Amino acid sequence: MAIFEQTFTVNPEHIDDNNHLNNVVYIQWMQDVAIMHSSTLGWDAKKYARNQCSWVAKTHFVDYIRPAFLREILTVKTWIDNIKRCSSVRKYAFYNSESKLIAKAETLWIFINAKTGRPQGIFPEIKENFIPIDNVL
Repeated sequence: MAIFEQTFTVNPEHIDDNNHLNNVVYIQWMQDVAIMHSSTLGWDAKKYARNQCSWVAKTHFVDYIRPAFLREILTVKTWIDNIKRCSSVRKYAFYNSESKLIAKAETLWIFINAKTGRPQGIFPEIKENFIPIDNVL
């Protein structure tokens, strides 16, 4: 599954003082869909733990195009943009119920050894499943 998507509803606890979806929620949902996508590709939290490895976010970038409001249902899509020796860029697109792009984002993830916390080479079996795709947006 090259592109993974999940829907989320904007609930009262997601709203900020400006009456729209809080910036922090975008980051939370980015992490959530990344974990869900990884699980569908055969790498859930238990498998990472068994293999003593993990991913950590190095940077996040979010381009907010239009706000989201209470009770809106958003679709978040995610995919792997590139994968290198010990890092990967994952991209995200947030759409409202009218299929309008409301935000686009990316995270630079670093693959680490869970014991040392240091970067390590991404396993070949992960690279086989985490196939990069271009030009989604």
